[in-house]
Amino acid sequence: MSNIIERFPMLCLNAQLKLQSFLDDESGDTNFISIIVVLGIALMVAGVFMGYKDQVIKQADTIIKSFVIK
Repeated sequence: MSNIIERFPMLCLNAQLKLQSFLDDESGDTNFISIIVVLGIALMVAGVFMGYKDQVIKQADTIIKSFVIK
């Protein structure tokens, strides 16, 4: 290992700088938070739909039956 460091010091320095940049970079945090917020909203909408699904299905059935020509 020490032989590689002695032969390619700039390569090792570049790798160390890239690793440090990867560990310190926080640019992806806002996207993660946005995903969590959108997921929470989708779950709330799904919960509301599950609570009122019988009423929604009955209303949709009534509307669809009004389109059918008798």
